[in-house]
Amino acid sequence: MADDSTSIPPRVRQFIADHVDSVMQLEVLLLVAAGPQRAWTAKDLAELLRIDPAWVDTQLRAMAAGGLLAQQADPATFRFEPRTADLAQAVDELAKTYADRRVTVIGLIFAKPIDKIRSFADAFRIRKDKAD
Repeated sequence: MADDSTSIPPRVRQFIADHVDSVMQLEVLLLVAAGPQRAWTAKDLAELLRIDPAWVDTQLRAMAAGGLLAQQADPATFRFEPRTADLAQAVDELAKTYADRRVTVIGLIFAKPIDKIRSFADAFRIRKDKAD
């Protein structure tokens, strides 16, 4: 059986389309989601993942704005606390799917910009009408 994106549950596909723009962003989200009782700082995550703390901070703030994380009283601290049960279930399903079908999930993430560019380019495609 081919390992293609149709094997990914629809909820996960939609979540990726709506909330995930990079593999590293996904890694940050899944790490925070794996420890919902822990309050994370951008510095903690950056050191653990060996990436830029400023980038992590931007991602954490965007995830909080998107309803995936709660920003604690200390503005630099975040916890996994989705705004809705549906978001929580989608992240849980994404974590399981990523563990089982990592390459396919990564493929979906990398395919996103191409789809957006293609849609944008198609909007400017000159089409010949039959009425000509």
